[in-house]
Amino acid sequence: ETIVEDVQITVYKDDPEKREEIENSREFTRAVARNPLREGRRYEIIRHADIESAISRALQNRGFAFAEARVYAERDSVNHTAKLEIEVEPGPEAVFGSIRVEGEQTVKPTVVTRQSGLRTGDLFSLRGMNQAQQNIFRHPLFRFVTLSITNEEPSDEVDLLIRVREFPLRSVEVGFGLGSEEIVRGRVSWTHRNPFGNGHRFNASARASFIEQRANMGYLIPGFLTPRSNINISPFGLRLNEQSFLLNRAGVQNNFSYYYSQEFVGTVGYEFSYNDLRLKQDFEVRDSSRVYNVSSLQLSAIFNQSRGDVGRGWAFRPFIEISGFLNTGSITYQRFSLDARRFIDLGSLTQIALRTDTGVLFSNDPFDVPANIRYYSGGPNSVRGWTRSQLGPQRAVFSEDGSFSRYLPTGGQVHMMFNAEIRQDIPLFNDGLQLAAFLDGGQVFLETTDVNFNQLQYAAGFGFRFMTAIGPIRFDFGYKLNPNDEDLNIFEGVDYGGANRWAIHFSIGQAF
Repeated sequence: ETIVEDVQITVYKDDPEKREEIENSREFTRAVARNPLREGRRYEIIRHADIESAISRALQNRGFAFAEARVYAERDSVNHTAKLEIEVEPGPEAVFGSIRVEGEQTVKPTVVTRQSGLRTGDLFSLRGMNQAQQNIFRHPLFRFVTLSITNEEPSDEVDLLIRVREFPLRSVEVGFGLGSEEIVRGRVSWTHRNPFGNGHRFNASARASFIEQRANMGYLIPGFLTPRSNINISPFGLRLNEQSFLLNRAGVQNNFSYYYSQEFVGTVGYEFSYNDLRLKQDFEVRDSSRVYNVSSLQLSAIFNQSRGDVGRGWAFRPFIEISGFLNTGSITYQRFSLDARRFIDLGSLTQIALRTDTGVLFSNDPFDVPANIRYYSGGPNSVRGWTRSQLGPQRAVFSEDGSFSRYLPTGGQVHMMFNAEIRQDIPLFNDGLQLAAFLDGGQVFLETTDVNFNQLQYAAGFGFRFMTAIGPIRFDFGYKLNPNDEDLNIFEGVDYGGANRWAIHFSIGQAF
């Protein structure tokens, strides 16, 4: 084994001040500090390329577009040591010169360059080029983007070529799915990606199931204010048929989103909607029919290291809603929630997936806000021992003769939930089958003063996922570990039967 005995780094720059500036820059010192062949480390020739690439990139992010680094090693086979010499040629400090666009068909080249965020005369940055590629790729009109330097010789100006390929201007998408809660669901969407020749997008869609029917339009303005942001204006109509209430809703949702990075997005939204809510089979609870307006400011963010249906790393989703903002709308409340997830790979075939989700609704009284705004729990993406919205406080409903009929959920001001799941791929089926075992828990509390961790309820179970092109087709079987009387359909000590401690869920996509 050969050990690195000494490392010398030489920056070849005629200007002493510029050389000192390079040597003291954060990017350069960080690249040097992360050198895998530091003194005392084992020498591996395969690491030369890593060092050369890291140092070159560090300088390219500081304007030295043609920087090169070379590693030379002198080995002592007797003493099993190695001395390294790293030579750095920064080349000229450069700015972006001309920016040329190829491949655009329905928009002007200025739309592409504006979306890139690059400007002639800006200091060259490799990181800036990568960000520009992401900015353009995020635009709904472009499906393929590359950026390349056209200079053949080092220069203080770097000329760029941006190649793009557009999606078809118009497209129609049709989707169909099955699930144990919604039974059948379908979706149809029509999109025009450049209706006025300015790179904006118009979309009209409708989706329907046995629970929810929704129609909406959307007008998206990419690159609004900055290349990393956009604004979306979306009028909508909704009919929501839950077990305990029926909601008809119409309004408009406006969202301003900022893409800080591929992993982190922040959104500021405003919604105004007209609502008609009717409680079902209700002879005791007030406000069985309620008409109201919602005017709410919404703040949300997503930090997500996952890609597609495969969970990776961490994910956080905070959400804040302030209704009655600036004394608008007819109801006032505040909602705060946080969804946090962690995915831990135990090997190439085994993964542990964890999630916790907590929400708090602030209002003078739980029934001051309509039923659809309160929190609910239970279902295929929640605590899986319970069916949709069935975990938490429930109210008894009665037949016309006054006899007990069943329980319906009331929702609450506080929602707590956690999921722990182990996922095991089965390679015998060509990576098409995954087994899962899970433990879920949670509770909904009618009021914030009711929170009691001793009242948490739990479910355990197992499931199967069949990997397909449209995502995992999922079957989950959850068992209630500590059901209460409402869960077992017991009223005033009388068991009315019909309850089942097992819940079977069928859906598409992972539980979380």
